[in-house]
Amino acid sequence: MMYWFEEMGMEYPRYPFTAVVGQEQAKKALLLALVNPRTGGLLISGNRGTAKSVLVRAAAPFTPTGSLVELPLGATDDMVFGSLDVDAALRNGERRLRHGLLHRAAHTLIYMDEVNLLREEVLKSVLESASAGMFSLERDGVSAVEEISCLPVGTMDPAEGVLSPVLLDSFGMFAAMDDVEETEQRTEIARRVLAFERAPKAFCRAYAQQEAELQQKAARAREMLPAVEVSRAILHLAAQYAARALCVGNRAEIYLVEAARALAALAGRIYVMPQDIEEAALFVLAHRMSRKKEQREESSRRQREPQESQAEPQEESEDEADDAPQEERPDDVLTRDATGGESKEQEDDRGESQEKEAQADEEQASPADGDSGGEDRDETHSIEAVMARLSLLRETVCVRKGKSGRRAIVQLDVPAGRPWRTSLPRTGRRIDLAFAATLRAAAPYQRQRHGEQAVVIRAEDLRVWIRARRASANILFLVDASGSMGAKERMKMVKGAVLALLREAYQKRDRVGLIAFRRTSAETLLPMTRSVELAEKALRSLPTGGKTPLAEGLAAALKMMDELSRKEGAETVLVLVTDGRTNVSAAGKAKEEALRAAEEIARRDAHCIVLDTEKNFPKVGLAPEIAQRMNAGYATLERLCAEGVLEVVRRFRDMQE
Repeated sequence: MMYWFEEMGMEYPRYPFTAVVGQEQAKKALLLALVNPRTGGLLISGNRGTAKSVLVRAAAPFTPTGSLVELPLGATDDMVFGSLDVDAALRNGERRLRHGLLHRAAHTLIYMDEVNLLREEVLKSVLESASAGMFSLERDGVSAVEEISCLPVGTMDPAEGVLSPVLLDSFGMFAAMDDVEETEQRTEIARRVLAFERAPKAFCRAYAQQEAELQQKAARAREMLPAVEVSRAILHLAAQYAARALCVGNRAEIYLVEAARALAALAGRIYVMPQDIEEAALFVLAHRMSRKKEQREESSRRQREPQESQAEPQEESEDEADDAPQEERPDDVLTRDATGGESKEQEDDRGESQEKEAQADEEQASPADGDSGGEDRDETHSIEAVMARLSLLRETVCVRKGKSGRRAIVQLDVPAGRPWRTSLPRTGRRIDLAFAATLRAAAPYQRQRHGEQAVVIRAEDLRVWIRARRASANILFLVDASGSMGAKERMKMVKGAVLALLREAYQKRDRVGLIAFRRTSAETLLPMTRSVELAEKALRSLPTGGKTPLAEGLAAALKMMDELSRKEGAETVLVLVTDGRTNVSAAGKAKEEALRAAEEIARRDAHCIVLDTEKNFPKVGLAPEIAQRMNAGYATLERLCAEGVLEVVRRFRDMQE
């Protein structure tokens, strides 16, 4: 919430932290980060209008400095890390560092609003520097190593973009803002906001006592934090949680313990209890849970379905229930039965032995530990309960999936676009002067250049802008137009879904192509184009019927993708819509040829998604295997409408950016 008088530098009361209605999880996560910076920072995600930025800015009084530093969206490297002090260079010819935002954020929050829209290299550098507690700088003739102590806090609206798993993992904790739906709460929010806007100072005075009490509580917890001890049993429990969540690396258990220490300090205890670990897990593990094992089990399960359904036709209803999209099913990997490694009785025995070990360890650690260990807690049951909640929380985390070699979303060195970085000018190129960078390059030499001008700039000082703009995407639809799809009039839904995707692509200035395969061959109905009218016409006249030459379709798609890559250096997002019931082959081996074609596409490191339309019983189940061989995303179309397909492919495309 920013007013004109704030922009002019006038002092104005901030909305009180304790006046924010609800959002208890986000409030607790912020307090944990403020009490213990070793929790690794915080990412808050929520829809528009859920008070994300209001809540973070309201937490400024609870920091050790009583303020915070904001990182603007257009921040450049010199703004963040510092650059040459031009004034000192002009006056004295001295090369001296002019500190950046990270230096100003010492012992407080560095707040990044709309963190998902920040330049990724800037965000990555900020998070790495905050984690390391230092950074080294080499620019404009200045060399410096600077120690920093700041806590990164970011907010984002997942509808505006997603973060890569690497960047998500760099945030120690994650909290999701709740959408307020109850009428009473919405009424109270409106009442408080209107009261604040009408008389901000009087409104803040009404919450002054609550703010002071919370501020004192946070300060006491910070003072107590160094004395909070962690027993070996608690460390073991934290490792258990991280392992069950399939977290990659060892950051999870470290941040989990640090968050639990902050919870204990806020509770006024000098020891960590199991319930602290349980509560901390909701903040630390939600954005780190891996799906790789889950995907493998889902793929193998689908491959077993045809054999199981043929052997036991009476269980058709169960098979259809299991075929729900992954997002609508319970988290199999995080339930006890899906692990397949231990029986229920074995796991219960292990949980009891670990509980006894934890209690014995706590009794040896301190008298307080002995008191807490007296509770008869079912540790295994607690872990399962937390994992179930985490599986739901994970759905609120928008993670950019795919391979590390993702599609470039920007084109560099273009004549129009936003400034990206500076460089020395190149011969024969138009000069797009970067004045500030040029001045910094010339400043250290002014004392030697005795001239009539205030500043003497020579050719070797010139710096130019390298500009960037968003690169368009090539989206290639490969549509199964065979009779196996048209027989049940499902092609009508496919057409509607693809048309919606085409309109979405047109709005984003992406190019779209369409290949249909049926009978014995594949046909390019729509070369790559931005014309939505031409695309609609091609889809509406799409014929159906005949056999399914899946291998020929994949080969045609591969050929077009190679041509685009060779001529334009462009990568393509391939959307395959099929039921996988291939039955046409030159050598009589339709399935093997289709799988080989899928592997060939995978070798191109292409970005692909397979939409499975198979519904007939018994199922062939080839589409999931095709997706696996292509290293593609996978979704079933059985329970999705056209709008649902649009959302699936739109998210997949954005995840590659």
